[in-house]
Amino acid sequence: MATDPISGHRLHPHTADVIVEAWGPDDVACAEEAARALIEICVSGEPDPAAGSRVSRVPAPVSDLVRTVLDEVVFVLDTSELAPVSVAVERDESDVTLRFGLAQRDTVRLTGAAPKAIVMLPHESVEADGPSQCRFIVDV
Repeated sequence: MATDPISGHRLHPHTADVIVEAWGPDDVACAEEAARALIEICVSGEPDPAAGSRVSRVPAPVSDLVRTVLDEVVFVLDTSELAPVSVAVERDESDVTLRFGLAQRDTVRLTGAAPKAIVMLPHESVEADGPSQCRFIVDV
């Protein structure tokens, strides 16, 4: 990934699913890229100020930040009457906060089936407090 941007993601086709690779300078940036990729697989659109936003908080410490964030994205995609079209992830000492930009479902383009499950895949280990990367399968 030496020529890749500091943060990013890429999608790879996989039988009936999608494999996602995400990376960032730390685990929060990596989790945010993974969440963006997951949303991108399902829906395309811009946040609508009239639709508002949604904030989800997960108590810290989180042992597997990426998995926790992805599970929350799946939950919002599955249960919200509004479509999440953007996400920002922040962490402080007490919790992890996800801020979703929302849009009316009839104003967005559905780009794929809603995810049913996330399967984390092995990835290269990285040093603590260093660059982070993850790989996972989105079961649709």
